Amino acid sequence: MKYIIITLISMLFVKTAAAQKDSLSIDENDKYIYYQTVAQEGLSSDTLYARGLFFFNAAYPKGKLKLSSADKAQGVLIGTGSFMVAKKALVVGHEDGQITYTMRVEVKDSKYRYWFTDFVYTPYQRNRYNAYEPVPGINIPMERAKDKIEKKDFNEYLNKTLLNSRKVGDVLKSYMLKISALPKANKINKISTKEW
Repeated sequence: MKYIIITLISMLFVKTAAAQKDSLSIDENDKYIYYQTVAQEGLSSDTLYARGLFFFNAAYPKGKLKLSSADKAQGVLIGTGSFMVAKKALVVGHEDGQITYTMRVEVKDSKYRYWFTDFVYTPYQRNRYNAYEPVPGINIPMERAKDKIEKKDFNEYLNKTLLNSRKVGDVLKSYMLKISALPKANKINKISTKEW
């Protein structure tokens, strides 16, 4: 019986430690960040860069995640994305806002890292046509959202931010394992009609 109790407690401790490792943190700029480093043995930085570029171009529709900057010499890809957060009232839920973020991917030989940061919450309101739309001019960084929205909603939005970051990160990891299918530049052969 003691063995079972000790095993359960140790399993609970391991799950808690794993959950703490994979969570939102605060970076040196006092912003929320989700950061991961992944080893990809045997792959060059050019290959990882091409796969990361393929991820930004093919994984999501342009409105959800788009590439904003690419630097092949440094091995850096930066994109911006967004996702919706909803609020439930009794049985029915509605769009309560949108959270935008910046995703950065850096590659080196045999490894890459990525992180999500600059989370900004934009609240939604119902318009005269009974549809939800962004409130104009209100963009709240998640670091200051704790004072601007209810604590329950804030905690739920942080949880959804973490879940979205994990989900997009998992999609990136799957694309980094695949061979990228970016179209290669067609080389046009020049033909001289002066010589036979």
